[in-house]
Amino acid sequence: MELETAISDEMSSYSDRYAGAHGGGSFTPDAIRAIERLLRQIELNHTAETGCGKSTILFSLLSAEHTIFTIDDRQYGEQSSLNFALDYPKTNRQTLRAVFGPSQRTLPRHNFEAPLDAVLIDGPHGFPFPELEYYYFYPQLREGALLLIDDIHLPSLSRFWDIVKEDRMFEELPRIENTGVLRRTSAPTFDPLGDGWWEQRYNQRRLTPDAYHYATD
Repeated sequence: MELETAISDEMSSYSDRYAGAHGGGSFTPDAIRAIERLLRQIELNHTAETGCGKSTILFSLLSAEHTIFTIDDRQYGEQSSLNFALDYPKTNRQTLRAVFGPSQRTLPRHNFEAPLDAVLIDGPHGFPFPELEYYYFYPQLREGALLLIDDIHLPSLSRFWDIVKEDRMFEELPRIENTGVLRRTSAPTFDPLGDGWWEQRYNQRRLTPDAYHYATD
């Protein structure tokens, strides 16, 4: 049986067992198929995500080393997203590295030992937490890496998405349902310790020439 079939078909019946584990919604079978096809286009040595669920299973099977930043919620049994991922028969636990705790605390403390080939931002959705996750992830993305941002239909995430997708560091790829997809370009990494707002396309495209020159004088 091909991996895609295992993810899309087998997981549908498996998900029924954990129906309450993803109250905020989860990837549909069609979305998992599309994400898998996308991920198979590049070599995945080091990947990461915030949150846990169907995507964790997929990454465990496609990536040589996948790091998840998630809450350890195994005490909730069948309501647990972590149990959902770890109990799936095809999950490759050997490739998974779990960093437990709120990503607002764990990501700033984490030392990435190698560039990342793909990242999924799907942890806490309240403002400004997705932006905080992005801040610690984007300098780690190698050229050609994929950045997926889930639930961009939510208003706060939509604004975040609008800003990031215009950055020179990224090429926008076709959206997968409510998941935005970007590919890292060869553009220099935006200085994470500077300012440089005047260099960002989102700002440049929304200021009149007079206002832009006045602001940067």
